[in-house]
Amino acid sequence: MRINKITFGTLTWVDIISPTHEETKYLSNEFNFHPLALEDCLSEIQRSKVDEYDDYMFLVLHFPRYHKNDQRLSSEEVDIFLGKDYLITLHEGELKPLVSFFKACSEQEEVRKRFMNNGSGILLYEIIRRLFNYCFPMLDKIATNLGQLERNIFKSRSRMMLEEISRLKLEIIGFRRILKPLRPVMKTLEMAINRFLPEKLEVYFDDITDQIEKIWDLLENFKEVVDAFLGTLEANTSYRINNLMRIFTVISVIILPMTLIQGYFSMNVEGIPLAQHLFAFWFTIVVTLIPAAIIAGVMFYKRNEWL
Repeated sequence: MRINKITFGTLTWVDIISPTHEETKYLSNEFNFHPLALEDCLSEIQRSKVDEYDDYMFLVLHFPRYHKNDQRLSSEEVDIFLGKDYLITLHEGELKPLVSFFKACSEQEEVRKRFMNNGSGILLYEIIRRLFNYCFPMLDKIATNLGQLERNIFKSRSRMMLEEISRLKLEIIGFRRILKPLRPVMKTLEMAINRFLPEKLEVYFDDITDQIEKIWDLLENFKEVVDAFLGTLEANTSYRINNLMRIFTVISVIILPMTLIQGYFSMNVEGIPLAQHLFAFWFTIVVTLIPAAIIAGVMFYKRNEWL
């Protein structure tokens, strides 16, 4: 069983990575948790939630995780049992802040004394705070990419820019999808956690609520910006298409006199003027090119007004 345990004073922190039926059976025997809560630890729950029981709470929380290899966000689930003198976390070991914090608590007495001396509620607060802080480097990365898009939106090719904007938009949508269910859960937790907190420390979870609202406001701003970029790119693409149509129209107008005169002299009928003349061919060339040259010159002179 991959069960790690830290005990400091009366508080015990149990951390389980990649839980199986064996680990949930251990929790059932040791803590007598509800079978439905233990079943949720083995199944992938799509939305975050808080379930309250007589002497403990069960939380399912989701946090974003960035994959550098394929540049995408995924949702990582953390299941938490919170009691008066214990905290149990179950996860897949992919969230670095949680893994590193448990390691620091297990190896450094000063860290244990600082974060495990005031009960399970404060320890839970520190875990959630670190997991939310883990979101800000990802948000900074999105903000940097948006800044690059803003500088290059009129320089890069439309297809490449569209792919970059679409990728960023999917990133923001994925972030919002993970965070949106967490907002009401954190408000519920803020009201329900008081029985596991020492007196005068209830304000700690109000800080968590402010933090998640700050992240949500940033995502709302990013969403508006990327939507504006898409609108700008569409307008820019439409402008380029209109310019191409104007150019094709100009070419058609230049060719029109040539087509008209050549069509006239190519008719297979008797009596066409100059048909038998020695210089008929050169005459038609001159008559064809002069109007075309005049029209082309006028359009070139007026190109800033027409194109």
